[in-house]
Amino acid sequence: MTLRTRLVVSFTVLLLAVIAAVGVAASRSIRSILTSQVDAQLLAVADRAGTRGPEPLPDTGGPDEAAPRSAAEVTLTAEGEVISSRPSGFADDPDPLPDVAQLDLTTGGIVTVGSVDGALQYRATAHAQLDDTFRVVAVSLAEVQAATASLIRALAITGGAVLLIGGGATWWTVRHGLTPVERMVSTAEAIADGDLTRRVPDTDPETELGRLGASLNHMLATIEDAMETERDAQRRLRRFAGDASHELRTPLAAISGYAELCRRIGNGDPAELAAALRRIESESRRMLRLVEDLLLLARLDQVQPLVMAPVDLVPLLDDAVADHRAIDPGRPIVLEAPALAVVTGDQQRLVQVVTNVVANARVHTPPGTRIAVAARAAGGRVVLEVTDDGPGIPDSALDRVFERFYRADRSRARTTGGTGLGLAIVDAIVTAHGGEVEAANLAGGGVRITITLPAAAVSPTPEQPHREASAVPVTMVR
Repeated sequence: MTLRTRLVVSFTVLLLAVIAAVGVAASRSIRSILTSQVDAQLLAVADRAGTRGPEPLPDTGGPDEAAPRSAAEVTLTAEGEVISSRPSGFADDPDPLPDVAQLDLTTGGIVTVGSVDGALQYRATAHAQLDDTFRVVAVSLAEVQAATASLIRALAITGGAVLLIGGGATWWTVRHGLTPVERMVSTAEAIADGDLTRRVPDTDPETELGRLGASLNHMLATIEDAMETERDAQRRLRRFAGDASHELRTPLAAISGYAELCRRIGNGDPAELAAALRRIESESRRMLRLVEDLLLLARLDQVQPLVMAPVDLVPLLDDAVADHRAIDPGRPIVLEAPALAVVTGDQQRLVQVVTNVVANARVHTPPGTRIAVAARAAGGRVVLEVTDDGPGIPDSALDRVFERFYRADRSRARTTGGTGLGLAIVDAIVTAHGGEVEAANLAGGGVRITITLPAAAVSPTPEQPHREASAVPVTMVR
């Protein structure tokens, strides 16, 4: 049995019970009231009959033969033998006499007795007479019974109509009220079949079912996002595994080839043998660097705790610029920074961020291309910008430059980039610090990498003296 059917049946049974209880109470009440009126009439008739004395009553007749008699009168001996009687009703159609044998003549009072043929009921009372006889006066309850029966019929008809209307109204209300539940069931079935885009239709947020529907929609959206994230992670993992295999296969193939060359050379040309060994060493270092980057990313993915402390980015920028000038002396680079740019973070990881983002600008731009490094405070955060005047990044690749192993140049030539993990490491470290990183093309050409980190409220110390910001090439003396 469905919930809707149970609710309708339960309410209908309850309504039927209420109607029955009201009917019983009303019929008993009206019968009691009418019976009290009959009793009052009976006492009045008995009083009048008592004033006529003990003479016998005629069997029929009265002052007006056409008028019905309101009460029946019977005179009895002490032994219960009927001396005389006068029935109630019309003279030509009298009512059956009350069955006086049911009366206890000695107790008096008003009691209900049946007629001699059992067709009627009377309210009767007996009074002792002076000649040791008893006079019984009885008033028929026919009108009381008729009125009570009429009331019961009216209540039955009215109750039936109320029951029919109430049951129909209950069915409509329950059906309308449970419509959101049916929609939820349909949505759940569709989701179970794999359609994660289905949602519960909007309902009144002021109702319990409306709030339940909103909660279900929020839960479904969360589940869908989680599954989409999981699918995306699986796709990225497969791509990452393929890219890592490709990156590792290249140096391993080179090492294997040069090792084979060394075996064939044997004690041959020392210069050729030395060159092969240098290539083996170079490819080994590249493979080691790739493995270290992969291990770093794996540790960052595991959300290992960072050693958080106030870190001034300015010395880190100075070192990165100095390293750049040592590696590529012919490339102009400028640094513009305040006296202090203190953030809360892990210094070793922040060194990797600064080094990688500057190295990325150097590796991916032609020789001689200008690079600008700047740091500034902005609204409780420190903003680090690395800008180059190179050819820029294709717009279609801007959203993917922080993906692992991604290169805008799909040729994968070693001259156009490193392992493809530099900016991925930057993104992972900055995110772990609660910061943001983004890349954008400049209107006149070139790329700007912007890193935003939470600033630390640390005042300058004697070990961190003030210095003026500069916008000129930085020359570092080692």
